[in-house]
Amino acid sequence: MNKLLSAHFSRLKKNKCFWICTLLMIFMAVFRNIDSYLMVKKYHATISLEDPFFTYVMLSAILLPVFCSLFLGTEFSDGTIRNKLIIGHSRSSIYLSNLVLCTAAGLLIALAYMLFSLCTGVPLLGFFDPAIPQSVIFISIGCSIVLTLANAAIYTFVAMLNQNKAVTSVICILSAFLLLMVGTYIHARLLEPEMWESYAYVSENGEVLIQEEASPNPYYVDGIKRDAYEFLNDFLPGGQAYALTYLPAAHPGRMALYSGLITIVFTGFGIYYFQRKDIK
Repeated sequence: MNKLLSAHFSRLKKNKCFWICTLLMIFMAVFRNIDSYLMVKKYHATISLEDPFFTYVMLSAILLPVFCSLFLGTEFSDGTIRNKLIIGHSRSSIYLSNLVLCTAAGLLIALAYMLFSLCTGVPLLGFFDPAIPQSVIFISIGCSIVLTLANAAIYTFVAMLNQNKAVTSVICILSAFLLLMVGTYIHARLLEPEMWESYAYVSENGEVLIQEEASPNPYYVDGIKRDAYEFLNDFLPGGQAYALTYLPAAHPGRMALYSGLITIVFTGFGIYYFQRKDIK
């Protein structure tokens, strides 16, 4: 397996998709910090470093499936996997080496964003908000690392069981956006208040023009449905990505546990089915 990993990382150094993803992350890190700084100067908004910093979680959830589908799809289209089997590498070692490579690529892409976000964000916005404990920052970064493992496991599973590079790319990219959209929707529903607050519009002479009393919010989710939404928000990679992008995440320990479970399940099933796959 060491030889497989060495060959993979040699390919990674020359892989255009990896470097494009990395440069895109660097650009977004610089852009987000400059944009936040201009918002502070123009509108006197209160923005601290953590606001643009954790954008890398959402971006990584989009770019990692692109990389996995293209990198691993090339393994099949170029006949690389068939050649590895011919020279004696086991299917499990091939699968695990690809998973390690995709995970490493995802972490390196995220690291590029974090480094350039710190380099440009600290001079422009200062450090993280003192009101947010440093433990929350480190725990969130840790959760994002475990989430990267889960995403790599999912998209490695898809790419290794489908030999058609184009189909693999479509499935991976659409799945990533679908998971993010579902996560965003669930998170928004959970943020709905139970009651609409009372309010009144008053004219310049003090006359009350419109007045509304507090009323129940029809979009508020409660009961068993709320429990289900909270579970999906913590379990689905898209929900985790959204929660980690906008601190603080409600249940970081639970999210890390679910990400670890997703990694184990998809890796286990991936190796099982890849052992039985007919490689053309």
